[in-house]
Amino acid sequence: MRIAFITDLHIDTDTEHTQGVDVRQNFLRVLATLADVKPHCLVLGGDLCNRTGDQAIYDWIRAETRKLPWPTYVVPGNHDDAALMAAAFRRENDLHGDELYYAVSLDGFPALFLDSSKGVFSEHQWAWLRDYMKLLRDNNLLIFMHHPPLPADMQSMDRISPFTQTDEFLELTRDLPCHVTVACGHYHIDKVVQRGNLLTLLTPSTYVQLRPDTPDFVISTHQVGYRELNVSFHSVNSSVHYLDTPA
Repeated sequence: MRIAFITDLHIDTDTEHTQGVDVRQNFLRVLATLADVKPHCLVLGGDLCNRTGDQAIYDWIRAETRKLPWPTYVVPGNHDDAALMAAAFRRENDLHGDELYYAVSLDGFPALFLDSSKGVFSEHQWAWLRDYMKLLRDNNLLIFMHHPPLPADMQSMDRISPFTQTDEFLELTRDLPCHVTVACGHYHIDKVVQRGNLLTLLTPSTYVQLRPDTPDFVISTHQVGYRELNVSFHSVNSSVHYLDTPA
């Protein structure tokens, strides 16, 4: 099972570039490269919008992904609106209050799509997640969410905009007799963090990448990238692909 994971698009209105970056063109360039990867599905990892959820932006993204010969799944980021996203991507049945989360069998492999857009899970989402963890405890699990569930030694994001329920997440996963792999974004960086049986794959943005060693938001590069995951019942292999920066 081959999965393309694209995150942190930060798309603005159709007349506005995001701080001078043509993020729409970046996104379309990444989609064009997937013809060579030939994934079985595409996952969009949140922050599809630059400021706040916008139906026109979601509809544009949906229209572009519908041109692809494989399904697209989405999770909300902190700049998204879960209800608008659910409407655009036809996932209204997976909207629980103001959270969008669901489970999908990807070629027989269990995958969970979580809503960390507020930096926390509601009690309802925690209960849903606990139930699925119990049900799937003998399977290796693949989780998609926007925020890394673990601190990633990135001064700005770990301090300003982290997932704040790391201890609860670790408590839920540490005693499972399986491996848990989380593909996420939010930090605009390529990094792998592991604690026990929990492997976290931070994925570059299609907007800009950020420096990890400063308390402020400082751009490290405008080169954009995405993650390819190759999943089986016994393993998850992953690689990051970067696109050349246009002249």
